[in-house]
Amino acid sequence: MNKKIILTILLAITAKFSIAAVPDSLKRDLEDYDYLVSFVEENYAPFDAIMQKGYKREYKALKNKLRKQLCNGEADLGRAATDYVLWFYSQFDRHIMLESETFHMAEANLAQEAIFKSDSTMLTNPGSFEYAPMPVSCKVDSLTWLIRVPSCEQDLHEGAINALQQFLASDCENLIIDIRGNGGGSDAVWEQYYDLLYDHPYKSEIKWFLNTPKNLLFWKNLLEQQPSSANARYLIEKSEASKDKFVKQGESGDGSTLQTSTRIKRAAILIDFMTASAAESLAEFVKKHSDRAKVYGIGNTFGCELTGNCRTERLPNSRLGVFYATTVDSGFYEKDFSSEGLGIAPDVLITLPIARKLTDNIDEWVQWVAEDLKN
Repeated sequence: MNKKIILTILLAITAKFSIAAVPDSLKRDLEDYDYLVSFVEENYAPFDAIMQKGYKREYKALKNKLRKQLCNGEADLGRAATDYVLWFYSQFDRHIMLESETFHMAEANLAQEAIFKSDSTMLTNPGSFEYAPMPVSCKVDSLTWLIRVPSCEQDLHEGAINALQQFLASDCENLIIDIRGNGGGSDAVWEQYYDLLYDHPYKSEIKWFLNTPKNLLFWKNLLEQQPSSANARYLIEKSEASKDKFVKQGESGDGSTLQTSTRIKRAAILIDFMTASAAESLAEFVKKHSDRAKVYGIGNTFGCELTGNCRTERLPNSRLGVFYATTVDSGFYEKDFSSEGLGIAPDVLITLPIARKLTDNIDEWVQWVAEDLKN
């Protein structure tokens, strides 16, 4: 018999016994890990942009290393999947997360590092904190009004709009919009705020939808919940008719439909490391369109302002969920994450430690900013 044929048969027999020797639990974990990797590569909207930024070699080495650790028993699925997702989460976009205890512990450690980096006094004097921001609309002093918006969730939209009307009815000329601790929701809450803060147009940003069957589920589910949503219906029809990998969702940010208002003399947007997603939209708008408003803080925002329209996919065996973005803004391609880091940086650095109490009160940050606006 030909030696080449014999060798092929022996290799096939060896491979068969090797596969059979793998425990079923490891097979399932490997299947989940491979599914996670292929799913992210195919459906995670910023993936191509990240690879274009020169991270291909680092990414390939990471995913292969984690798979090897899983095979060798050096890591379980939770650890391997966490380290894989955390690579994106810690460097590029915090709209990607894994629904696992291991990931949430790693997420908490990163948050703690951000706190200590922003405020070194936390290391030596942690003290007691009451950091649970609540809606506020009140006068700080004769010139300044405070609006605190702790969330962009739908049930708080009316309150945020009413607060703006209260400011407009006041005799105050300066406005502080406090979005510390605001984890996002819908940025529609800011539409009337934009009208007051707008000063000049800016290059329009495009939102790109990664057109895959899995990602279309986001819009189809939205349409089921909101049958009257013309935007969802239009995007579904447009995507299903297109063969393009990315579909243009729309342009935003040029402010061409807004009018400059003279109602506000000066404005401040208060941010912290927990200001995220739809809340970051307000800070981003001010950066691009306003001369009278500045972003105040001691560190960057959370870091998920350039992606959106998120959904969850579950791994086939463990049912661990990966939460990820189906759209990416054109600004993601332009941002240098290695030098700028995640999130939006403040224009004005507040020279105070993190507020010890932030509920429905006027805290020391607000007082500091109110004085700064006067000057």
